Amino acid sequence: MVVLAALNSTGYKIVLLIHVLAVIVGFAPLWLTPVMIRLTAAGDKAAADGLEVSILRFSLPGIGIAGILGFGLAGMSEKVFKVSQTWLSISAVLWIVLLAVLFFVARPAIKAFRDGDVAARGRIMMATGIGHLILVVTLYLMIFKPGLSGA
Repeated sequence: MVVLAALNSTGYKIVLLIHVLAVIVGFAPLWLTPVMIRLTAAGDKAAADGLEVSILRFSLPGIGIAGILGFGLAGMSEKVFKVSQTWLSISAVLWIVLLAVLFFVARPAIKAFRDGDVAARGRIMMATGIGHLILVVTLYLMIFKPGLSGA
């Protein structure tokens, strides 16, 4: 595999910057979801549309791009980090789980809730909670790198 940029090079830092920005764009709507659910339940049609747009147009693409760039960062720093390391492997699995939860649980639940299915609210909140939990666990893994000797 060809290393495009060494760890801490300008190329690596640019990809890291875009990775972090994608994480922010991807997770920000998940923090707003409870507020938008309350507004939608109170009859605010714009909030219902905004809820759908925030998850489908910001969270899913942002989190998808963040994960892809995360793999890129791992590849760019292959002399230091390897995807086979526990902290990176678990992070990759959590990324896939999060994308699946957002796509297969949150997306249809948001559409159902927007169309008047009040019971879908619980599925949306569950998916959002899973997203919050995955964010916290992944941040822990990225910061503390458990299983990496000397980290």
